[in-house]
Amino acid sequence: MEKSKKASKNRNVSYFTKCANLFLKAAIWAGVCFALNIGLLYFCQLMFGFYLKTPMGPDFADSNPEMMDTVAQLSGMGFENLSIPLVMAAFVICLGILVAAKIFYLARYITPMGIIGRLIICVLPISGVVALSVQKFVQIDGWITAYVLSVFPTFVLFNVCFEMADELFAEMDDMMAFFQKKDESGKKINGR
Repeated sequence: MEKSKKASKNRNVSYFTKCANLFLKAAIWAGVCFALNIGLLYFCQLMFGFYLKTPMGPDFADSNPEMMDTVAQLSGMGFENLSIPLVMAAFVICLGILVAAKIFYLARYITPMGIIGRLIICVLPISGVVALSVQKFVQIDGWITAYVLSVFPTFVLFNVCFEMADELFAEMDDMMAFFQKKDESGKKINGR
């Protein structure tokens, strides 16, 4: 009995250590994603400014006033203020969807795809869900703009969210087995 309690305690300590390590890794990735997203948005603004100074730039601005309004709106928000809800929404939604996929046995089919396959098959649809939620928190005109803004944070955070969901959560049958009653010998009792 003493050995069983010690083994159980070691498993609990191991699980909590794994949780702490994965949450620290996720926090670091979220910070890196936040910084990279700000840098990417400033780089895009710089390139767009260069394009507007070319001979074709003023014609483009005159023929696309709605795009110019969107660019002005996003620049006016401040890319730091825009990146915070993008990164937070991408992390929470990505983790939530992947936990549900793990619980309902879908992670079994996602795992063998490899990193590139997972990114292609999963990131683009999850980015759509992130875009829908970001529109509620940030005043962004149009779903397409929100989608384009949400692809990069979802892309960066997807693998760490997948690792967290795969390592920390169990599938449905494992959870049901954990909650089944056991008799004194440790065998499961059939509830029927």
